[in-house]
Amino acid sequence: MLPASDLEACFGTPRGYSEVDAWEEMEAATGPLPMDYKEFVAGFGPGVVGRFLNVLHPQSATLNMFETIDRMAPLYQELVPDTIPHAVFPERGGMIQWAATAEGDACFLVCGAEGTWRIGVWFRQWAEWEEYEESVPVWLCRQVEGRLIIPGLPLRLHGGFVPVA
Repeated sequence: MLPASDLEACFGTPRGYSEVDAWEEMEAATGPLPMDYKEFVAGFGPGVVGRFLNVLHPQSATLNMFETIDRMAPLYQELVPDTIPHAVFPERGGMIQWAATAEGDACFLVCGAEGTWRIGVWFRQWAEWEEYEESVPVWLCRQVEGRLIIPGLPLRLHGGFVPVA
């Protein structure tokens, strides 16, 4: 996890949206999720990074993780394994969607060996898959700060975090 000062420099003061246990129902189905991801979203809540990336939360009325997964997983599962290389939750052991962009791209938590996690991104407009070894908070901060430039994810242009309900 990044130091709180680095997160606040990128996203402002956390609002304390939920407790980390907000994922109990999700984790009952998926297994444990990365703690740094849960702490980040518990602190900042669901919202929009850089006016472009919608971060989901299991208790959100607007950016609800359960509803998004229910709606989108069948579409992504049709792309496995030809363009998306991993199974998609709710398939057993499938990666879990945690964000979506304004252009319909999707970000996933991809479980690796021995409890490690990666970020997988499905770029819908290019029909391309990319993976990143960083944690969610580090990956987001690096983009907002302009230290990680990902074509198609212009988070550095507007930066910041705008919370939603």
